[in-house]
Amino acid sequence: MNPVELLLSSLGACQSIGTRTYAKKFEINIQNFWVELEGDIDLDGFLGKSDVRPSFSDIRKFHIETDASEEKVQKYKEFIEAHCPVGDTIANQFNLVSSKVVVENPDI
Repeated sequence: MNPVELLLSSLGACQSIGTRTYAKKFEINIQNFWVELEGDIDLDGFLGKSDVRPSFSDIRKFHIETDASEEKVQKYKEFIEAHCPVGDTIANQFNLVSSKVVVENPDI
């Protein structure tokens, strides 16, 4: 698994936990649920071939089978997305700080 695939796995796990955790609160009867994450990424940014961002542009996610109305499921989905720490970290800019680099040389 490469790092961006691991990122998708983290998002899927977080969304799955949220989906199961809040189903009762939203009165959603989950009959079947699965995560099938995929994202669009242009590796030219990573490879230095262009100025395109070296990140996903879109990520698609989970499937739910339920007898709940589409409107109810939409509100439930919005709540899950708003409360998923991994999703929030991906969706919103944050400070990535590398305050110190430690160079270790065993020969010194």
